[in-house]
Amino acid sequence: MPASLSIVLVLGVIVVGMRVGLGLAPSVLGASWVLALVRGLSFEDWLGAILAAVTAEQTVLLLAMVVVILALSAVYTASGQSLRFLSAVRGVLRSRTVVLVLFPALIGLLPMPGGAVFSAPMVAQTAHDLKLTPEDQSLINYWFRHVWELAWPLYPGIILAASLANMPVTRVMAIMWPAPLLAIALGWGWILRPMVRQAPQQSAAAEVPQEAHLRDGLPLAVAIGGAIVGEWGCAHFFPGVAMEWGVVLAMLTALGVSLLLSRTNWRATVAEAAKENTVGLMAVVAAVFVFKEVLLRGQVVQGVALELGGGAALVVLAVVLPFVVGFVSGVTVAFVGATFPLLFGVAAASGADGHIPAVLCLGLCSGFAGLMASPLHTCYLMTCRYFRVDLVRLWPRVAVPSLLFIPAGGLGYWLLR
Repeated sequence: MPASLSIVLVLGVIVVGMRVGLGLAPSVLGASWVLALVRGLSFEDWLGAILAAVTAEQTVLLLAMVVVILALSAVYTASGQSLRFLSAVRGVLRSRTVVLVLFPALIGLLPMPGGAVFSAPMVAQTAHDLKLTPEDQSLINYWFRHVWELAWPLYPGIILAASLANMPVTRVMAIMWPAPLLAIALGWGWILRPMVRQAPQQSAAAEVPQEAHLRDGLPLAVAIGGAIVGEWGCAHFFPGVAMEWGVVLAMLTALGVSLLLSRTNWRATVAEAAKENTVGLMAVVAAVFVFKEVLLRGQVVQGVALELGGGAALVVLAVVLPFVVGFVSGVTVAFVGATFPLLFGVAAASGADGHIPAVLCLGLCSGFAGLMASPLHTCYLMTCRYFRVDLVRLWPRVAVPSLLFIPAGGLGYWLLR
């Protein structure tokens, strides 16, 4: 079977698997088995690919990063520190408009699955005096919850993209930093400004922030600053050590700070945090690297590169594949894991290794456009459910600004190549 057709087949397997409820990890693992079959690999070869993938240092390191990041996110939320910190911040700011977007934006700094439902009550409370419709509140909560997702170093999708591209996370941040600015600009110009133009801007809550509550922001500060400093420190002082270990150390430190601040209720906090589906995400990461290993052993990348000839075809692939998978799944890790191994491999096989940063930018923007416009996105479903709005009626207002990320990614590709 031609390599291009085999890719269409396995992507179809992933899509169908998720649609029938198998979950992302089993779908990707099943797709890797189908790919092995159509590329002439034996069952033993497939098992060997699994063993090689899950024991590779890159896989182990990424799994460690995912575990500590999700553990920090769960503990920080379950302990109530995030809610207290946001309450303290609200006491500092007087502008209702700023507070309205600040809550979902700050919650967006932590990679919580379905995190939009956590910020929804805060948006509803802040919007009470602004005469915003439930549809308006839903749109604000959903959009600003995700403004950081394309460049924030704590998101598993960004970490996975960096790992697949063999780049430090800081390099991905350096490439993708305009994306959050674009998301904020679109959120302000397309969504927020028309809503609050006539609304009162003075906060009715003249709260005085408590110093103890402001200290609850310390774990977040340690995580963010430590991740950046940790990677830089490893690169400059321990060149033989993978830079990502600096991120792991930073997350562990932030986790310790969060547990310390929770004081007497740390046992209950840990019990609540343990409810997070960390094992499920670890399975997804492992399945992605198995898929990547089968792509390599089946020489799929070389075949696609020969059949499509690289160049313009690579650009089309970088737009279409991440967008489709992102739209169908509504999950960043899904479109990154299912399509980036192929995209980066085709770029390398076509002699365009130097274009991988450009492909990464275009792929992330296209996939983000798909997942933000996806009616299957968990945050979208939860937000619409919380505010009791018709998700079909609200969808066009979400889809239009989301699709603008595709031409933005095209511009990024042109500048980076």
